[in-house]
Amino acid sequence: MNPRERILVTGATSGIGLAVVETLLGRGARVVAVGRRTETLAELTVRYPDQLEPLRASLTDGAEVRFIVPRALEGGPLHGFVSAAGVAHHEGLGSISERTLREQFEVNTFAPMRLGEELVTKLEPGSGMVFIASTLAHKPIATSYVYSASKAALLSVVRSLASAGAPRNVRVNAVTPGVVDTPMIRAPREGEGTTEAVAKRMRSLAAIHPLGRIGNAEEVARAIVQLLETPWTTGAELVIDGGLALA
Repeated sequence: MNPRERILVTGATSGIGLAVVETLLGRGARVVAVGRRTETLAELTVRYPDQLEPLRASLTDGAEVRFIVPRALEGGPLHGFVSAAGVAHHEGLGSISERTLREQFEVNTFAPMRLGEELVTKLEPGSGMVFIASTLAHKPIATSYVYSASKAALLSVVRSLASAGAPRNVRVNAVTPGVVDTPMIRAPREGEGTTEAVAKRMRSLAAIHPLGRIGNAEEVARAIVQLLETPWTTGAELVIDGGLALA
C-alpha cells in the first residue's frame, strides 16, 4: 500500500469496517474514516494522527451522504473506497416495521449506491472499490427478509458500477462474508433476554459452517484490502464464508 494513497471507508468505527481501517493504517495508507461513533473516531485519530482523517456522518441521512465525497476530496485525491457500513434487523414476516425496513435499505443499499455513483468518476484512475455484501443475499432466512434483499440489490449495484468504472480503470468488486463475529452479530435478537441465549445462538451459527467456526473481522479485512489492490479484477464477488455455501 502506497503511503500517499487515501482510502475512504464507511462503517469505520465498528466490526469489519474498523478492522479494514486498522489494516489499511497498519500498511501505511491514509484513511478517511466515516462513522457515527465519535469516541472511536477520536481514539483512532490519537493513535494515527498523521494517517487518519475522521468524518462523522450518518448513512441514514441522505443530506449527510451527499456531503461525504466532497468533504473527503477536500483533503486530496482518493485512491480507493470500502463500503463497510451495514445494519441488520431480524424480524419475522408480518412484523417488519417501516423504520427498520427503511433503515436497512438506506444504509445497506441507497448510501452505497450514491457514494459509488459519485466515486466512479471521482476516484483516481486505477483505484478500487469494495462493497461488503452477505451470504444472506444468496441464502436468506425468514427473519433476514429485508436485510437479504438489501444486500442482493447491492450485488447488482457492484456489477453496474464495475461496468461504469472500467473505462477509467476504476475496479469495483464485492466481498461476501459468512457469519463474522462483530457487535452487529452479537446484538441480542427478539426473545434473547440473556447473554447465554446469545452465546447459544453463536455456537449454533459456528456449527453450520463446514470449517467449524464463524469468521473474525480481521480475516475479512485482509481479503478486502487484497481485493482493493488486485489490478485485473472487476465486477467480481469474493465469498469468504468458512464453507457455508457448501452446507
